Amino acid sequence: MNAPRLSIEPLGTAKPDGEGWRTTWRVANAEAESVRIVAVLAPHSQFRGETSLDREVRGKASTQISLVVRTLGAAGGEIENAFVILLVQHGDGRWRILVRLRVPLEEASRPRPRVESVTVQRVGFSGEL
Repeated sequence: MNAPRLSIEPLGTAKPDGEGWRTTWRVANAEAESVRIVAVLAPHSQFRGETSLDREVRGKASTQISLVVRTLGAAGGEIENAFVILLVQHGDGRWRILVRLRVPLEEASRPRPRVESVTVQRVGFSGEL
């Protein structure tokens, strides 16, 4: 099966949530077959969060997901080379959707992520998990 073709974009403004910021994302599926999002992760030390999901994105449809992230940095600063990674099930395979971000920090260090690129990797493509 071919790689899934998903696009992802941030929606609205991040909202305070505990000690982090709730970010909302639109995930659109360009394929006819559905995919299942099973996890979302932001691993950067200055833009970090993780959540497990079980969300189907039907073919030619979209969904919204939320991710609470913690940010480090001062208002007016910018976090470079941050990522949001979606782990998805597509057919018999698992895939990582790697969304590279630039994250300006607004007043109160509120993150405003901007997508710079999206790449797709099959989980285990190199013999590793």
